[in-house]
Amino acid sequence: VVVGGADSLCRMTLQGFAALDLIAPGPTKPCDARRDGISVGEAAGFALLEKNGAPDALALLGWGASSDAHHMSHPHPEGAGAIRAMGEALDRAGLAPTEVDWVKLHGTGTLANDAMEDRAVHAVFGRLTPVSSTKGWTGHALGASGILETVMIGECIAAGLIPGCLGMTAPDPAFLSHIFTDNVSSTLNRVITNSFGFGGVNCSLLLGRA
Repeated sequence: VVVGGADSLCRMTLQGFAALDLIAPGPTKPCDARRDGISVGEAAGFALLEKNGAPDALALLGWGASSDAHHMSHPHPEGAGAIRAMGEALDRAGLAPTEVDWVKLHGTGTLANDAMEDRAVHAVFGRLTPVSSTKGWTGHALGASGILETVMIGECIAAGLIPGCLGMTAPDPAFLSHIFTDNVSSTLNRVITNSFGFGGVNCSLLLGRA
């Protein structure tokens, strides 16, 4: 199966996010105490999903999807759908939360989304598992963010790297999760990546070494 996505900059999309007061005046700062919105990016990427892939290939170990249908554009405040998606991914992979080495946040840099995701991730993983967002490095590539961040996870697993939240000066003191602010060298075998969308759509993939 060929999977992927592409999204280019579009004036209508930019104006839509601006109308919702979600565009950051400067670079986005996911998880920062003073985060103030997203930076819209663009990307394209595709991958070949094989039933019996190469032994050293990035593997899809589990997946979860949900829709909490809380609001057209505002996430569920307690992250009910996000919790369900991450739980399904763990169940399908047959793994415990303690067996995940890094949670790659959806982490858009908006006040509501980051706060919701922190609560959801903490409910599933507690304080020990490292978490961070890569959108400070790439911006929010919208419909291409899922494939873009999947490719980045493959590179991070190969390099043994957990990237910190670029642009962060101080984590939100209300956050409960273990937010990484700096890049850290670490062996990665299993990573959960979150992608959330308007309307309460939530997807979590559990990726790792086959």
